[in-house]
Amino acid sequence: MNKGVNIMNGLRSVTTGTDNLEKTKTLFKDVLGLNVADKGQALRFGDAELNSGTRIHFVEIPNYTNQDNHIENIGLRLPSDEGLDEYRAILDDHQIDHSEITDLNGHKYFEFNDHNHQTFNIYSNEHNTGAPLGMPTFDSTVNPLHQIQGLGPVLLKVNELLLTQSILTKVFGLTHFAEYTPHPESYYKVQVFRIGEGGLGGELHLYAADEDLKMPKHGIVEQIEFATESKAQFQNALQQLESIGIPYQSLDQEGEKSLRISEKSGITFILTLEIKS
Repeated sequence: MNKGVNIMNGLRSVTTGTDNLEKTKTLFKDVLGLNVADKGQALRFGDAELNSGTRIHFVEIPNYTNQDNHIENIGLRLPSDEGLDEYRAILDDHQIDHSEITDLNGHKYFEFNDHNHQTFNIYSNEHNTGAPLGMPTFDSTVNPLHQIQGLGPVLLKVNELLLTQSILTKVFGLTHFAEYTPHPESYYKVQVFRIGEGGLGGELHLYAADEDLKMPKHGIVEQIEFATESKAQFQNALQQLESIGIPYQSLDQEGEKSLRISEKSGITFILTLEIKS
């Protein structure tokens, strides 16, 4: 790939499902203090302006189950180590279980689950470089100095690791730069990909599923969206798709163009060309 066009801004948004939008709204708006936009049968959460790199979307699906989900863990970032203590206290106040604070490559974090058993990690951005945080909102239940203001690393499991890895690097321009063993007893390694400037807000973690993930009955919901401001990067991705022969969709929404690839097991990757005013 031509390095001259390999310019990626970063992770733009993550989409997953929920069986109850009201419960999800209560957790993310009233408890965690994120900004929210109502999209009918979906909700979009993020920073004060719902900026790119801060958005997490939930789609309501009756009888939703995440049994065959690819997204195992969604990272969220806040400005400082002190904020982790505040959020743990907030979750305690609402009787929501969470882990102790631990460390990943010098970055402190803890995890919790929502009512759908989706796991989230809340990371401190205090010692991070790379993709910046968004803007705090003053219409929040949480101190603006400590609010969640960005996406963090996202952990995915996929059926065909090498195929997905090839798509991420050759089409979307991600960089494969590290691997790690998640637990001492693990027999597999997680592959780490850098998006744009990298750092906690620009990483995608990937590993091969133990058993084949099947397309859920409700169809495709899970989406990982990347963003670029480079027309050359976007055009290069399009040329790669044509050259390799991978099926894709071209979308044009609100003046922004996107390329969408969906794997047979039900995960979608999107590249959006962002138009800055």
